[in-house]
Amino acid sequence: MNGAELDASQRAAVLAEEGPVIVAAGPGTGKTRVFSHRVARLIRDRGAHPGEILALTFTRSAAAEMRGRVKALLPGARLDALWVETCHAAALRILREEAYPFPEPAVLGEAERASLLEGVVPAREAEALLDEIRAAKQRLEPPESAPGRLYQERLNSRRLLDFDDLFLCALRLFEERPEVLKRWRDRFRHVLMDEFQDTTLAQYRFASRLAGRDFFVVGDPDQSIYGFAGVPFDPFAAFAEDHPGCRVLPLTENYRSQAVILDAARQVIARNRARLPRQLRASLARGLPVEISGHQSDRQEAEMTVRRIEGLLGGASRFSVDTGWAARPGEGERIYSLADIAILYRLNAQARLFEKALERAGLPYTTFGKKTRKDGREVAAVEDLEDFRDGAPRPAGESVTLMTAHRAKGLEFAVVFLAGCEDGVLPYRRDGHPGAVEDERRLFYVAMTRAQDRLFLSYARQRFLFGKSLSLPPSPFISDIESELRRLQQAPRRKRPRGRQPELF
Repeated sequence: MNGAELDASQRAAVLAEEGPVIVAAGPGTGKTRVFSHRVARLIRDRGAHPGEILALTFTRSAAAEMRGRVKALLPGARLDALWVETCHAAALRILREEAYPFPEPAVLGEAERASLLEGVVPAREAEALLDEIRAAKQRLEPPESAPGRLYQERLNSRRLLDFDDLFLCALRLFEERPEVLKRWRDRFRHVLMDEFQDTTLAQYRFASRLAGRDFFVVGDPDQSIYGFAGVPFDPFAAFAEDHPGCRVLPLTENYRSQAVILDAARQVIARNRARLPRQLRASLARGLPVEISGHQSDRQEAEMTVRRIEGLLGGASRFSVDTGWAARPGEGERIYSLADIAILYRLNAQARLFEKALERAGLPYTTFGKKTRKDGREVAAVEDLEDFRDGAPRPAGESVTLMTAHRAKGLEFAVVFLAGCEDGVLPYRRDGHPGAVEDERRLFYVAMTRAQDRLFLSYARQRFLFGKSLSLPPSPFISDIESELRRLQQAPRRKRPRGRQPELF
């Protein structure tokens, strides 16, 4: 293995002695590189058989990428026995090998879950009941309500499992048959988990039961943004409680973002409590300030964003030039391609105006996303949540990317426009969720750190959303950014047409 590919903090993580280890990996610090080099080192330098390694990732695409990286680091090695899987896929493989809770268990697709409630509750109540069932299972409890129990009976009668059942059944199998657990624990001498901050209680219990002495987790609590999807759980606290004296190894160098972007993002996230030490510094040049623009309406926000994109592409309409929204020579601007640019937003409902503005400008775009409910949650299946970023690959052709900030996690773009930075949109206010502001600040931080060269934040004084016209102040997160790191850009006001009557002077 070529150690020259690793910086000092990455090398320390890769070479760490076996045992319980947390690698605190901030954005752009090379966590995928560390993870793949760690697996390769276990095989090449420590003599581990590939079948003794269980590497758990958050998405199927991440698993495929990790397999490819390990193969590239170990050319010619036979890696068929290596397990690089999502938590759900690993649990399903074990259940199928053990023929538990019945032979060849199959998984019910998310779209089909509601069909099991036909005749049980009215269709309008099915979504809330499915949420209730999921929450119970993520607490590792069976459904308690009568409709929930009937849903489970229908699943079992069809020899089906839903995604949350995978961990319930695996843990029940380990409890009922200790010899089975011992066999799997003996098999997996090394357990590694990526994106650890997104681990649920059920996933953590599943992995920790399988893990022996060598339990190696990589993640960043400041990028934990899926709290809306399940029962609140802090995997880092659980890991530290289960493994007193575990080592915490930070990755300290950010190789993605210009220094001014990273500094601004750190000022925003500093308002949240730190669950692990924050030791992140930029290795790139300072770059241009974060550009912040206020707009009269969401329509104007969309139009002005597209005008700015035109300038970054090296061409601009007369309107863009006259109003100063085109790229100006001498400011350090460079020309970008369409695929370099992403427009991010909190809610999928915000995409429509940007799509229309891009169409009017003749600029191709690709939109990734699902419907958003009125409580701000995406209507996303567990298989999509497990695979959140798999729904957002980089477009094959040249186009501007449109997606929610949630779906952008794990991606990077030269230029990022983060729209809808208003108090009530980002942060989105959810009743009954005391940690919502910290969750939303982490989401804001993740969105900011997708940007490599340029970052644009925008807000609208009037926004039409979910059938209502809203007048919202700018997001409080904007004010967390010190003035020397940002540049305010005021959108031009429309000129009122002159009256037809003759002028007196």
